[in-house]
Amino acid sequence: MNKLIIVLLVLLLAAFGGLGYYSYGLTQQVNVLSEQLNTFRAEQATRVDELSGELSAFRTETLAGLSNLEVGTQQNLNRIDALSGELENSQASINELQTGLAEAAADVQDLADQVNRAARFSRSVLDAEQLYDMVGSAVVRISDGGRTIGSGFIYDGEAHVVTAYHVVDALDQIFVVLPDGHAYQAVIRGGSELSDVAVLELGADPGIEPLVLADSATVVIGQPVATIGSPFDLADTLTTGIVSQVNRYADIEYNSQIRWIANLIQFDAAVNFGNSGCPLFNADGEVIGLVIARVQPDEGDGIYYAVSANKMKRVADSLIERGSFDYPWLGVDISNLTPLYIQGSDLQSVNGVLVNRVVQGGPADDAGLENEDVIISFDGVPMRNIAELTSYLGEYKSPGDPATFTIIRGSDALEITLEVGQRN
Repeated sequence: MNKLIIVLLVLLLAAFGGLGYYSYGLTQQVNVLSEQLNTFRAEQATRVDELSGELSAFRTETLAGLSNLEVGTQQNLNRIDALSGELENSQASINELQTGLAEAAADVQDLADQVNRAARFSRSVLDAEQLYDMVGSAVVRISDGGRTIGSGFIYDGEAHVVTAYHVVDALDQIFVVLPDGHAYQAVIRGGSELSDVAVLELGADPGIEPLVLADSATVVIGQPVATIGSPFDLADTLTTGIVSQVNRYADIEYNSQIRWIANLIQFDAAVNFGNSGCPLFNADGEVIGLVIARVQPDEGDGIYYAVSANKMKRVADSLIERGSFDYPWLGVDISNLTPLYIQGSDLQSVNGVLVNRVVQGGPADDAGLENEDVIISFDGVPMRNIAELTSYLGEYKSPGDPATFTIIRGSDALEITLEVGQRN
């Protein structure tokens, strides 16, 4: 029993010793951790103090920035208000300027209207005395050496005179007599029977200022005109009238022969035998045509014809350069539409040109034009009748030029292009 107690005491002492050692070790660890905790707490307190300082500084800076921003924003708002005021003033000025410009534009338009009215008035008033003084010296008589056959005018500064072809085509000798009485023998430089235009060449330069040609495409119905010629051997005779129509096409009889002449200006200033070849003037003294014919007295009165200046110039320049003029040709016989013809057809009006016959082997035949086709436009230009078609052809086309026609064939509209031929 005693031994057992001793053993138990020994074991108990050993257990208390181990427990004391363990307690000592644990105490040491707690102390170490306590020191570390105190160190960490001190470090964190220092960091918190640092962050508090930084936060305080940031708050101060932010508040200062916001204060400055408020000041800047207010300044910007003030500037915006000022600019808005300036913009309103500028807009008011612009509105005033626009009103002024509108009023100025209205004044300009009124002035332009006045100028146009004045121009129309000036074109509608012809000062015959002034015109005669201005251009009379360039109008000449054409003589066979014994009597006056017709008239003409100085065309350029190279001793060329333009007259009507039918005036000189049968003359053996040709003399050109100036208003001052000087006479020059002349030869035919060239002539176009189909246009009734001829150019004479004088033996010497007469030293006369040539006449100015107008653009006859601007000639309008009703504008005043004048002629200066030598009817019935009455030299330097002035007559006046107005334009009655443009783009005429007429059959004119010369020496029992009928010639169809296109590009004619119809007027009512009196002309007679001896006026042929004289110039037709506008109110500015410019030549708008070459007088070639009149309706015969047994048929009527007050209808006279002149080849348009544009057509005359084309022909005269070609005659001077080459001695001839190549007249354009389509190779068709045509006629005007009539009310009877369009009855029962798909045509809506008599505006257009009816193809009666296509010449075999001619330009129209080669292009596929057919009898009964109706031509309604030429190169996009509407064609109402023969006069307009032949005038357009004679003034704007030459042999070899392309030409496009819009035609009505039955109920179909077609386009046909051909190459203009030369009339023999």
